[in-house]
Amino acid sequence: MSETLAGLVFSFYAMVVFVSSPVFGKLLPRFGVKITFIFGIITSGICSIMFGSLQFVNDSTAFTVLSFVIRGTEALGASAYSTAGYVLIINIFPKNGGVVRGILETFVGLGMSVGPAIGGLLFAVGGFGLPFYVVGMISILMAPLNLYVLPSSEDYKLEVKAGSFKNILKLPSVIITCLVVIVVSATWGFLDPTLEPHLRKFNLSAGNMGLIFLLLSAMYGIFSPVWGFISDKITNYWYLMSMGLFFNSFSLLFLGPSPVLPFLEQTIFLNILSLSALGIFVAMAVIPTYQGILDSALNGGFCDDLGTHSVVAGLWSSAYSLGEMLGPAVGGVMLQHWGFPKASTAIAGLNFLFAFVSGIYFFARTNKKRNL
Repeated sequence: MSETLAGLVFSFYAMVVFVSSPVFGKLLPRFGVKITFIFGIITSGICSIMFGSLQFVNDSTAFTVLSFVIRGTEALGASAYSTAGYVLIINIFPKNGGVVRGILETFVGLGMSVGPAIGGLLFAVGGFGLPFYVVGMISILMAPLNLYVLPSSEDYKLEVKAGSFKNILKLPSVIITCLVVIVVSATWGFLDPTLEPHLRKFNLSAGNMGLIFLLLSAMYGIFSPVWGFISDKITNYWYLMSMGLFFNSFSLLFLGPSPVLPFLEQTIFLNILSLSALGIFVAMAVIPTYQGILDSALNGGFCDDLGTHSVVAGLWSSAYSLGEMLGPAVGGVMLQHWGFPKASTAIAGLNFLFAFVSGIYFFARTNKKRNL
């Protein structure tokens, strides 16, 4: 399979999550949060094992078609358990949702940090299929554990009725927050196809290159619960989002470094410092967004019920997946035509624009409340 087709397979995964997350958000009240969560885990696990078995398919056309089918089905499972997972968090930990989401993002960062190393080791030991077999089996084994640990649907003291995506998207604060999610996710995804080529000029060993990627994920993971704790305490989500985007823009300008900063030299120390800051402030911008959308919906007249929580979860997952899909695609094109310094400057400008928009909206809404 060519690099282009491989990239399309991974982009297809994000596209399926983007499309299906709102659907699962609508279906959660009907099928139940716990059942949907476990269904998603099992589906993803089975598909991971099937994807590892593609090494036995010799026909290139069949291999390509099956890759799209299996990854698409796996994305449906991921969409199901991620959407249901956010509803579980807000219901099990209603007063500490930000901290819990931050802790979960710490484990996401840990997975992104050690995942490539463990995957590489398993590949060296057992070839292409072993990493997928191990991940698949672990996922499937998690299903009975969650079946026992998670509360049943009857434990949710909420009305069960479907929410409305059409109505929730009429709220300006929800739209702006979703755009923030897309921008932050795209910023993270932008680095996937661009960072490694950018760092080649420093002639780093494979181990040192891996450590830099590890640092980025580690800073995100370490600071996610910190921002979650702060957002729970101050409930000033707009301030955190705006400041996170603002500092993202400066981190990206220094990472290039940008042509607008001609006095800066490209050094490995500057890149390490910029990536560390980016990991911290990406977490700052994205952690409060889920609770921000939920609070906007409740303040906009939505009921505090399972239907609303499901719609919010589906909407957030969809927005994040859209950024995951756009970031690598746009980043690859910009890298090819502009080079990394100009490409990172463009993404920095996007972050600064939405920092300004969200900041102005927050300021105007705060003043309006004070005048009432």
